[in-house]
Amino acid sequence: MSGFAFEHPYFLLLAAPTLWLGWQRMRARPAALLTSSLAVARQVPRGLRARLHALPDLLRVGAILLLVVAMARPQRVDRELLSGDGIDIMIALDMSGSMNAIDVPEAEIEKLQAAGEEPLNRFGTARKILKEFIRHRKTDRIGLVVFGGEAYLRFPPTLDYVRLLNALDALVLDDGRRLSEEQTECSNGCTISGAGTTIGDAINRAFLRLESSKARSKMLILITDGKQEGGSLDPLTVPKYIASLPEKDRVRVYTFQVGSGHNTLLPVSDPLRGTLLRDRFGRVVYQRPDRPFPTDPELLRQIADLTGGRFYDSYDPQKFEKDFADLERTTFEVKVHTSRHEQFHGWLLAGLAVLALELLLRRTLLARALA
Repeated sequence: MSGFAFEHPYFLLLAAPTLWLGWQRMRARPAALLTSSLAVARQVPRGLRARLHALPDLLRVGAILLLVVAMARPQRVDRELLSGDGIDIMIALDMSGSMNAIDVPEAEIEKLQAAGEEPLNRFGTARKILKEFIRHRKTDRIGLVVFGGEAYLRFPPTLDYVRLLNALDALVLDDGRRLSEEQTECSNGCTISGAGTTIGDAINRAFLRLESSKARSKMLILITDGKQEGGSLDPLTVPKYIASLPEKDRVRVYTFQVGSGHNTLLPVSDPLRGTLLRDRFGRVVYQRPDRPFPTDPELLRQIADLTGGRFYDSYDPQKFEKDFADLERTTFEVKVHTSRHEQFHGWLLAGLAVLALELLLRRTLLARALA
């Protein structure tokens, strides 16, 4: 991006008195011929010198204005946006069954449904915010780990944001429906079973992808709405190991506790059809869960503190979006490299050239007309 600026713009104030004095000088010029009749004066042919009698004064004013601009030091300003350090980022996204919950007041749900829409659940909100986050990146490699009853790598760190966004879109959350009590696999073709929240395994899989990275900075973004349930690894094992590493090798972990128990609702399943229950208007029916979902914000705070990251308590969609914006603003702040190129030389030379022309005309071609 390029622009134009003045190093000393206050010199431009001299332009106004220059124009005023020039105007006053031209108005005050005495008549070249005294006559008692204007009709006679109009019949006198005007030569080239007479026609150009005002030119030197105009040139003088123009030269001063050009020199005034030169004194103000005009500069071309080039701004280059830099995307930061080129960070390697792993996102660990919770896909447990509780991510089906919504944290929206019932009045807002009714308003959305009246407009023909359904509220986003926790997973839908997280996916929407992550997609916007990815679109804002330039040179940061981003990977994705998903976890529920287990944890696995969905996408390794990449600059191919289009494929990563497609991978995010293709994720299917376990809606909890089963055809029978004995069935363990989800019925809706989910990406991963939602029966569990294996936070420790997810952190480990994400860290292993970052451990060998040569990036100047490495970070992990953990998004979950629950506490550790299942899995083979304690959630604090990897953060404690990270804390023991030299500063340059550490991976900062930023943790997001999404959802709360205040306005939490779940979509109701239709036991007869095995689908979501809808009212006579075709709108999804929501109800409060039988028991509050277990959370462990203190664990997430410990993980962040051990690794030099930060904990965010994102209790509703609006707070989640605000917290993620804060993460972007503080961690991925865009740097602007500004370079200035002097432009006053041209204005100075132009002013001196016009001044020289004015002096030349006064001493040669228009010497008699101005005498």
